[in-house]
Parts: sequence; C-alpha cells; structure tokens
Amino acid sequence: MTIATEDSENYNACIEAKRASLLEKIPIEWRLDSLKEKLPTDSENVNFFLDSVLPESENKITVQSASDLAAKISNGELSAYDVTYAYCHRAALIQQLCNCCAEIFFDIALKRAQQLDEYYKETGKVAGPLHGIPISLKDQINLKGIDTGIGYVAPYLEDKTYQSIICDRKIENIKDESNKGQPESEIAKILYNAGAVFYVKTTVPMAMLGGETSSNIFGHTKNPLNRSLVCGGSSGGEGSLLGARGSVCGLGTDIGGSIRIPSMAQGLFGLRASSNRFTYLNISNSYPDQTVVCSVVGPMCRFVEDVELISKTLIDAEAWKVDAKVPPIPWREPSIKSTDKLNFGVLKWDSVVMPHPPILRGIELVKNSLKSKGHEIIEFEKPPIPHGPLCSLLTSIYAADALEEIKNYCEMSGEPLNELLVRSFKSQKDKLKVDEFWDQAKMKYKYQQAYDQFFENTANLTSNGEPIVAQIIPAWNSTAWKHKDNMKTAGLYTRFLNILDYTVLTIPVTQVDKSIDLKDENYKPTNEFDESNFNYYDPELYDSMPVVLQIVCRRYEEEKAIKLAKIIQDSLKN
Repeated sequence: MTIATEDSENYNACIEAKRASLLEKIPIEWRLDSLKEKLPTDSENVNFFLDSVLPESENKITVQSASDLAAKISNGELSAYDVTYAYCHRAALIQQLCNCCAEIFFDIALKRAQQLDEYYKETGKVAGPLHGIPISLKDQINLKGIDTGIGYVAPYLEDKTYQSIICDRKIENIKDESNKGQPESEIAKILYNAGAVFYVKTTVPMAMLGGETSSNIFGHTKNPLNRSLVCGGSSGGEGSLLGARGSVCGLGTDIGGSIRIPSMAQGLFGLRASSNRFTYLNISNSYPDQTVVCSVVGPMCRFVEDVELISKTLIDAEAWKVDAKVPPIPWREPSIKSTDKLNFGVLKWDSVVMPHPPILRGIELVKNSLKSKGHEIIEFEKPPIPHGPLCSLLTSIYAADALEEIKNYCEMSGEPLNELLVRSFKSQKDKLKVDEFWDQAKMKYKYQQAYDQFFENTANLTSNGEPIVAQIIPAWNSTAWKHKDNMKTAGLYTRFLNILDYTVLTIPVTQVDKSIDLKDENYKPTNEFDESNFNYYDPELYDSMPVVLQIVCRRYEEEKAIKLAKIIQDSLKN
C-alpha cells in the first residue's frame, strides 16, 4: 500500500500510516489485545507463549519440516489451506511481538492455497515439489501490486515513481492490482511454479545494509528467542519469523553476512551461495549494478533437508536460460557417502576477536563428534591471511559512492540516515575514483587466489593426501547482542567470505548453557575489539540462545555444503 501525505517531507505521518496499515492486515480475532496479561517478557522465548495460545492442530503443522509437510500434502494427509492458515495465524501473532513483517497479504495466500487444493482434488497431483508450502520473502523480492521499500520511507509515499526509482521496478507491475501477489522476481516465479504460497514479506534495515534490522519506516525488529537481543540483519525479518516458527522456509540475501547473521541469532540453516548460483533477476537492491562483490540470494530454513529442497528446486529450473548472470551448473549430487572418512579444517578464532565461551564449546563439540566418526580434523591457529583487510575492502566497496545513493533516497522523503548505518560507514568520506574501484577488483582476485591456494595446500597436512572438504568456523563471535550494541561485539567472521565468494552454510550445533559456558576470567584480550567483545559476554543474558557455526566450502559447492551439514548433524546426534 502507499500513503498520501500533504508534504513529502512529513515522513513521520507516512511511517505512522504504514505501521497502522500492517495492523489492519491482521484479522481482529488474531490480535493480541485480549492477551496482554499473558504476553511473554522480553527475555522469554516467544515460542512458549505462541504454543500455549495457538491450537494444537496448528502447532503440529508448524513444528514440521517443509519436506515432511510437502509429503503429507502430496498424500492427502494435509491440505495446502490448513498448512497456509497455520503459518498465517502464527505469523500474525509474531508480527505483534517482534515487528518482523514489511508486507502482509494473508488473503492472497489463503486464496492461492484453496486453488492448489482444488487442483489436487481435480487431478490427484501436486503442482510441484513445493505444493502448498508457505514461503516468506525478504522485502526486496518483488511481487506484483505489493510494495517493496528496502528499508526506506519514500517508496510508501503516494507517488509510485519513488518505488520504481529506488527498487528498479516497472510502474505497471507496482500498480498491478489485478494480479496482486503474482511473482515479479524470477526466483519467486520459480518457487511459485513449484507450488509455493507467499504470505508475507519481511523487514530489512535501511538500504539493506546492517547487521541488525532497524529502519525509520518499521522500527526495530526483535529476536523471538530473546526480545532484548537483535535478530541480526539485513535479512533480520526473515530470521525473526523463522525463529518463532512463523515460517518454515524463507528467502534472504547476503553481501556481508545478511543471511548468516540472522541465521546465527535464531539458530537456522542459512545458505550463502556463490555469486548468481540462484537467480537475482528482478530482485530490488542497493547499488544493483555493483558487481565487484555482488549480493546473493539463498534459502533460510529451520531444517537442513529444506535447504536442499529449496536449492534443488531453484537449480532444476535452469534459470540460466533467462538470467545471463546465472552459471549453467545443474544440480550435482555430491559423491560423498555417509561412510566416507573426510578431512575437515577447524578455525576456532581469527586472531582478532575471540568468540564467546559457548561458541568455542560448539567448535569442540563438532570437532570431537567428527573425530568419533573417523573423520580427520586439521586445526588452524590462525587464518592463512588476515581477515581484517578483506573486511575493510568489502566495506570500501559498499560505500564507493560515499553513500550518495542512500542519501539521495532519504532526501526523497526527508527521513534521516539510519544511525546504525552511519556508524558502520563513518570511515568512508569520499567517493572512489575509477582506478581505485578497479584496484578493489584486483585485490579481491588476489585474496581469492591466496585462499584457494590455502585450500589446495591442506593436502600436505592430511594423512590421505587429500585437501580438506570444508573449514568449520564460528558464525560470529557472540550469539547476538542488544540493540545498537553492534560495535561492542563487532567481528570479522562473515564479511571476508563475501570477498572470497565461497559457499557457506550455517549450522546450529547446541545452545548456550549458563551453568557451563562461564566467562574465562583468565583470558587476556589481544586488542581493543577483543576486549570489548570479552567484556560484553554475559552467560545470564545469552542462556538458551543457539550456538551456530559456518561450514565454509569453495566456490559453487552448494550441494557439498548441504551434504556436509547432514554429516555433521548426524555426528552430533550420536
């Protein structure tokens, strides 16, 4: 929806109207006004509250994987409508608790589910592998007739030109009420044709740049596992919704950790694929034509088998036939068998910021569980090259125009620059010259070559003479942080991987236990960042939060990363 304002500078009126419109999209019988006395405190996991107030029949649906739900819909045990209704209902409650939705269109979703059920009844067949599966979308994924704002106020003003400029969309698609909800982004078309049901789009920070999700238009999105902590960013709305079981699968994007940080904060499997393995065609973006390090789109899921389901569905669609950027790489079943003895690299810290105790314990759990299965572990004391310069290079690429694009879009509505964004990019004051931008591309290539050689050289360290299949590292140096405290626990564990363009999959391995994850008072921080992170750790604050690691593979090894996650998960079960 769009909001008319007498003066385009009066952005506060636009903000109030947009937020009110979201509440209007929630049926009155699904509002929490009557349950105020039962609402959880900020430190309580909202899932316990949701499970207590929602029907057991719906809870039984939302605890299952998409793969299991698809199978039950296929054999007639569940209907697409029942599954969609359960997720719409839960998402409505989560929105009121965590502020994670940018767009709500339950009516369109339920109508779509009914149509799928009718198709199944008439043909005895499903429409595709995702028949009846609700999938949430990060705000930048475009659907006809549904707004995309990428964290700005301007797209919600009455003049649709704002949205076409900011979001690189066709005016006719923005105004297309007759086909409202139909996919516009190519990746949404693929999922839709496979039978998916879209029902919400989720919040992002301004310009989709930031490790937590806060914007002038929507405010602060909270972590459902502990609402005093952030949900991560920039795919933070996705992370929040998934973390509270308001979604089973979602699409996020990542140019510096934007899939992996929310996955870390909510205990999810999030796949940062290599460049354009999944089509980005007609997805709105900041700096859409910047190609030195491009944003990638990928699945965020509660179950690893669902990462495989979504990934295979996307790749099997052969998007390279319509998107020139997509490499023509079909789905390749990994040659790895569950009985194979593999070589894993382990890096517990980057020699800059030591992860908090539960993360170090998670590393040890994975290391020991893999060893118990006969796999070889190669431990590294430090990275092959320092990660700091790679992260600085990435930040410089983001802000090559000294944030001019972002400032211009803010001026369209009169809204101020987001405080968190300004803090993150305060070091970049001048625009880069053309030759400086070319130098960035050259440095990226050099770093990639150096890291690739590192992977190859690990063959000299293993007993069978084969390189490591992947490296296991922390997803972050903490399990989350409080709103606006990102600089107190800042780390380098995600951004360097975007420079390398490696395939990375997050994997939850355990939870924080305040009784055993005690602060190591004997630890001596090595620098000011390390000291700040060390001082920030509080076992009471983080108790029961998920501990998440990254499985780092080389470029275009998405299938392998998923297989390795299954192997690691199985080893942990035993």
